[in-house]
Amino acid sequence: MYGSVLITNTQSDFGKNLAEVFTREGYAVNFENPQTLDFLVETTDFRGGGFEKSFSENVIAPMATLEKYLPLLDAGETRRLFYVTSAEASINETRDANNYPYKMAKAALHQFLQMVRNRLAPEGYTFRVFDPLCDSFDAKTAAESAFLYITRRRGTENHDPMRDDENNLLLRDAEGKQYGW
Repeated sequence: MYGSVLITNTQSDFGKNLAEVFTREGYAVNFENPQTLDFLVETTDFRGGGFEKSFSENVIAPMATLEKYLPLLDAGETRRLFYVTSAEASINETRDANNYPYKMAKAALHQFLQMVRNRLAPEGYTFRVFDPLCDSFDAKTAAESAFLYITRRRGTENHDPMRDDENNLLLRDAEGKQYGW
């Protein structure tokens, strides 16, 4: 066994496929009564409803999940947090007001992740933020890409320390493209 993984929202095609990939690769996934966790994989990506529902599902629920499982992550070895989002919610990438409640909720999630990263990175936590490109990638392909991103260290790209996924909070998509916050 390589480590323990909690994947939220395994009812979605992406979450279900991601759980299958982790299991295939020898990880303990969503087991009962864990004593430690190595990876918290938050796959919630609620795209319906108004502001209140979108904010509740995409921000408040992930915050509560982290709070609940942080003691188990503290006891784990890897201490990696993974969050699904959309590049459309990046302030730099928003091109229109379509699905505005979703985009604003995910922008709030991005701000939360920055604050959490500032607090937890000195304790050895690393972060992955990922857009599975649901509109152009099938869930299985996106899950394979996500697994590699979650479990591997991406070194410094082009010898630029600002592009080091271990020391910075970056948003990448299923193709590996990096987006600005």
